[in-house]
Amino acid sequence: MAVLSKLLGCCCIHTDQELPFSEKRLTTNTDSYIPYKDNLSKAEVADKIIAKLFAAKKNDAALQADLQSVIHAYGWYDGLASAILSALEIAIKIGEEMGSAVKTAYDKAVAAVNTVKDWAEAHPEMTAVIITLIALGILALMIPWLMAYLGFAEGGIIEGKFVPCFYSK
Repeated sequence: MAVLSKLLGCCCIHTDQELPFSEKRLTTNTDSYIPYKDNLSKAEVADKIIAKLFAAKKNDAALQADLQSVIHAYGWYDGLASAILSALEIAIKIGEEMGSAVKTAYDKAVAAVNTVKDWAEAHPEMTAVIITLIALGILALMIPWLMAYLGFAEGGIIEGKFVPCFYSK
């Protein structure tokens, strides 16, 4: 049986005793195991995307492919873009530990928002707006294709997309 197992192993065919990972788990590019579940909610898919952003060391093609694989695996839901933005806002508010890629994007977004710091200090009730602007800045730097789903284009706001997304919160 050992000879047969070795032969099958060379052909990437594993016997029941030698499975490289649990049939109920999938691997990510970080070599850690994550549970797989069909029919995730918008919030769960958004959490997976934010977790990948916060774990990323570099904002590169590999990260973009990893993010696209989540969308490909679970599909695109109505309102997923706003769920991703909301999840990112929450992660920023609670001080979630950031990987180097998202930290770089965060620092750039904060620097841009700090240009209006005097106004923000004069209007403390606008803190939520400032966090949203920081989150949008991070998304624009790290997932630019997502911005169109939120209603933003290079030329400005896409009519009919921005307002429903943000006023539906």
